[in-house]
Amino acid sequence: LLINNGFVIKNIEIKGTNYLNKNDILDIISSYNKINIFSINFQNIYKQINNNTWVKKGFVKIVYPDTIKVFLIEKEPIAIWQDKFGNRLVSKSGAFILEKNLNYFKNYLPIVNGNNAQKNIGSIFKIVNLNKDFAKNIWSLTFINDRRWDIHFKQGLTVRLPHSNTRKAWQKVIYLNENFKILDIGLTEIDLRKPDQILGKINVDKNL
Repeated sequence: LLINNGFVIKNIEIKGTNYLNKNDILDIISSYNKINIFSINFQNIYKQINNNTWVKKGFVKIVYPDTIKVFLIEKEPIAIWQDKFGNRLVSKSGAFILEKNLNYFKNYLPIVNGNNAQKNIGSIFKIVNLNKDFAKNIWSLTFINDRRWDIHFKQGLTVRLPHSNTRKAWQKVIYLNENFKILDIGLTEIDLRKPDQILGKINVDKNL
C-alpha cells in the first residue's frame, strides 16, 4: 500500500562532493529503491556512507514521501603517501583516502614517505605553508628516522631540516629564497640541522 502510494525512493540529492564519485553514494541508496521508505534502515545507510574513506562527515535526511538528501563533508587530500605497497592519498590528519585514479592528484600534490610520516604530516604542512607560493615548488617530503624532515624541490634542491625548531629553520629557507633565489642558482642541498650554521652544496656543472 505504501509503495503504491508513492512512499518509495524516487529522488536522491547529494551535496558536498568535490572529489568523491557520487555513484559510490548512489549505489548504497539504490539497493533500497523497491522498499517502502518507512522500512529502510537509514542507520545502515549512514554507516555505509561514513565508511567511505573520502567522507569526513556524512548526514542523511528523509523528505517524505520519496526523497533522500545526503550532505557530505569530504576529507582534504594534502599529499600522496608512498610506501612499498604503493601510493595512497593522505589527509591533513594522516588518514588514508582510497582513490583508484591518482594521476589527477600527482599533478599538484607532493609525495610523502618515511616511517610514520603520515602521523606527522599535519605539523610539517603547517610549517611549509607559511609561504604557500614557495611551497608549490615542493616535489616530496621524507620523514627521517622518525624525527625530522628532508624537503625535496622540483628544481633539484634538498633542504635538510632539524628535528627541533623546525619552524624557525624553515623561515630561514624562506628568507634565503626571497633574497638569493636559492631554487635557481644551482644548489643541490641546504643543511640546517645545526642551528648555528647553514651548509650548502652546489652543482659544479652549473655556472653559478
